[in-house]
Amino acid sequence: MLSKRISAAIVSAGLFAIPALVLGQTQSEPARSGAADQARSGRPGADERTAEKRPDPKRYDRQVQAFLDADKSDPPAACQILFVGSASISGWRTIKEDLAPNPVFARGLGASTVEDQLYYFDKIVTPYKPRAIFLYAGENDVVNGLTPDEVLGDMKKYMDYKTRALGNTPVYYISAKASPARLQYAEDQQKANELVQGLTTQRKDLTYIDVAHGVWENGKLFGKLLPVFVEDGIHLNDVGRKEWTRVIKPQVDKEAARKDACR
Repeated sequence: MLSKRISAAIVSAGLFAIPALVLGQTQSEPARSGAADQARSGRPGADERTAEKRPDPKRYDRQVQAFLDADKSDPPAACQILFVGSASISGWRTIKEDLAPNPVFARGLGASTVEDQLYYFDKIVTPYKPRAIFLYAGENDVVNGLTPDEVLGDMKKYMDYKTRALGNTPVYYISAKASPARLQYAEDQQKANELVQGLTTQRKDLTYIDVAHGVWENGKLFGKLLPVFVEDGIHLNDVGRKEWTRVIKPQVDKEAARKDACR
């Protein structure tokens, strides 16, 4: 269990420990009261629900164009494993090393949503003809004001579009994680996770990867968050990334070994 190894890992990695107030509540305290404490403390993200539930996807036009320009001189090989999603993907700087020797590459858009990923699907997914898609989205969707049911609806649209564009190419949905600066959204994020997990029973091309429990002490949802976040209270530190690698890499290994991919 991560919580039993984490103290030694933090010391060996030379990482700072986030104060107890930032890390979350004790198991006897509700997560939403912790969010109120953080809002009063003025921490980043304490009350960051945007004015728009569905911000304009075109805000990523320049970033996506930068990907396309880079592809002209150094195009990724076809049939690789593609990671897409929000800042948890774009900020994963060591993804190739962490998931080696598997053929992986990333096209992350920080703060993006499922809807944003669908909007750019034909630019940052379809042309690469990936053998599998690993998607991290849903966390920001809830922060922006979407309900868990709306997140599920967007995932259904994403999967339907994927099928039209890439057939049976598998999609791995990496669950939304809770974070210290966004505790007020933790319950709805988890509800969205559970709805998407339910969708996997209807689709053979969708797999759910649970990283949600791994950020909580002893895996107990809405108890106490582990010190696996950087100072902003949202994104993972090196210890958190190691836990993600532990959970995600077996699925990547399986996809890399699949013989019937990209036919």
